[in-house]
Amino acid sequence: MIRLLATLALSLLASSAGQTQSTVDEIHLRGTVQDVVLLSHFSGKITPVDFDPSFALTVRVESVLPAVKNFTAGTVVAFAIHSPALLFGGKVRKGKTYDFSLQRKIEDGKTRYFGLMVVTVPG
Repeated sequence: MIRLLATLALSLLASSAGQTQSTVDEIHLRGTVQDVVLLSHFSGKITPVDFDPSFALTVRVESVLPAVKNFTAGTVVAFAIHSPALLFGGKVRKGKTYDFSLQRKIEDGKTRYFGLMVVTVPG
């Protein structure tokens, strides 16, 4: 019986050692909309945040919490999004500053962003 329990314990330890660690956290980003274009008309570096992107949303980062290396204040970043109408709940306003929420998953040393949402819409 003890041998069986020891074997079972070793099996569990071996299987859990092979599992990868992953971290998911939420990023709060304040950004000013620079442009929204069809993804097919965009050239440059893009950060996918949707499973079926059709548009490139370019924003100038005003602030971000927690700190993220790729999204420092003053940088311009382009997100690949599905639909501006769905993201903004209507028409996007270029030149306006929005508060965004974004999910980040880090797994096996790779970072993936998803779930971009508008938290506040300017008045």
